[in-house]
Amino acid sequence: MAIVEYTPERFGDLQEMVARLGAHMNLAHRPFLDYYYASRSWCKLYLYLSDSGRVLGTLGRELLRVELDSREITIRIGSNWYSLQPGVGGQLTKFSAEANPGSYGMTLMASRKAVQVLRHYGWVPVAGVTGYFLNGPCSLYPGNSWWKRGANFTIRHLAGKRIPAFASRIPPEVRARITVCEEHSYTEDLLPRRSPFRFRFAPTVEYLGWRYNPSLSFLRYRLFRILADGATTGYVILNESSQHMIVAQCDGEEAVSLAWGILLAILRVGAKDKSPRTVFLSCCHPEMRKVFEQFGFRPGPRGEIPFGFHKLPPQLDLSSGISSWLVNYDWSDNGLQAPFLDQPAVP
Repeated sequence: MAIVEYTPERFGDLQEMVARLGAHMNLAHRPFLDYYYASRSWCKLYLYLSDSGRVLGTLGRELLRVELDSREITIRIGSNWYSLQPGVGGQLTKFSAEANPGSYGMTLMASRKAVQVLRHYGWVPVAGVTGYFLNGPCSLYPGNSWWKRGANFTIRHLAGKRIPAFASRIPPEVRARITVCEEHSYTEDLLPRRSPFRFRFAPTVEYLGWRYNPSLSFLRYRLFRILADGATTGYVILNESSQHMIVAQCDGEEAVSLAWGILLAILRVGAKDKSPRTVFLSCCHPEMRKVFEQFGFRPGPRGEIPFGFHKLPPQLDLSSGISSWLVNYDWSDNGLQAPFLDQPAVP
């Protein structure tokens, strides 16, 4: 056996495994695969090969620059953890940890089965990250049965409202102070100079420009500058399709202003919507939650999003909870799911 990094030359070998799994996967889409896993050193896909060279398992790893109490740590977040043979998943996890010394393994969003496996390997769950929906639930992952997708569509169109109908829920005093401006590239002045969050993803401008690239062929990201009293106070990135919006990544110098800025960006993107569109975000900050709930967001059917660490960083104290953390949903490949914009919809 051998564990190797994915390169575009191995696309055909990987597709044999994808076909055997029988699911609608982002690993089947070459534009995504080659961009996300083979264009930067900080994001790789490990392939477990049999003695004959067949792919028996996969594990993606992305290295995130995170600030914990203003100190930088490197988080190793996983994706596309699949195995066709018992024991392969554990060997891939061990390899990823050993190949990236000084990093701390983390997971955000996983299936119930994956959560059970992670606990078997000693992962430490962290409670407190809630998934919120506007206009009812939607399918954030591919492969849901047709009736679940149909139910989501029905709920959205019968019980939901067009995005412009929520505009009146922004108080006049907020509109007088908070504004947003769409940007098409990432610049240093977007990054917060200070932070109210104990734990946050703090990428460089270069990293943001790669991960949330507004010019991707297979996905649409939209970037908004958030201003308070005319001065930049943060940013928000939305992952947009015709059926939904996801608050992909955001950061700011003040939590409540950031929350209002997110809502103003959502209203800007959905201003011309002719039918209800689902919006999804994750949140663990109580003051931001209050703003989102007043606007109309409600916790999803699963409530909290699975979140945890392989090994807790030594400086991480969970005794006070994570109410001062900023955790966004579209980390790892969570928002990078099929069907993509440049391929047919999942039947």
